[in-house]
Amino acid sequence: MSAAEVPFERLVAEHQGSVLRVCRSILRDDHLGADAAQETFVKLWRALASERRPERLEAWLRRVAVSASLDRCKVRRRSEARVRTGEPDAEPALERTPLHELEAGELRERYERALSELSESQRTIFLLRHSGGLSLSEVAETLEIALPTAKTHFARACLKLQAALRAFEPSHLPPP
Repeated sequence: MSAAEVPFERLVAEHQGSVLRVCRSILRDDHLGADAAQETFVKLWRALASERRPERLEAWLRRVAVSASLDRCKVRRRSEARVRTGEPDAEPALERTPLHELEAGELRERYERALSELSESQRTIFLLRHSGGLSLSEVAETLEIALPTAKTHFARACLKLQAALRAFEPSHLPPP
């Protein structure tokens, strides 16, 4: 049975978990991840209703989810830059939950800073692999890049993050 013959609700039920995982891994926010996942399924609905039916549904959904999530990341970065520079925010501010505030320790701040210093491709590949639970083959397929390229970007991201977080290794921490 092709994707065109399967009821939309069933497709959503089958793929919702993996799409949400991809979106949340990139955005690192449950609410924004759910919004990006919803946008992904709206695009699926439109694709099923048109002549542009995706052939390889799972890979197509991951690509759309990554794209929707990266778009939301760009909006968030622009909004945060406006706040830092004191410019008026033309876009609505993104919600910060109490959980975010509780998680804002020194390690988390350093991790976030290190992630932001990665190139967009390194960050995306690292988050899809590490937080999204995708294999590097799935990451390469999702981003439509060669597997060796995905491996290289992932390895470089890991090395940069390790260097940035080295001060938090148990051997570098002062005794209690």
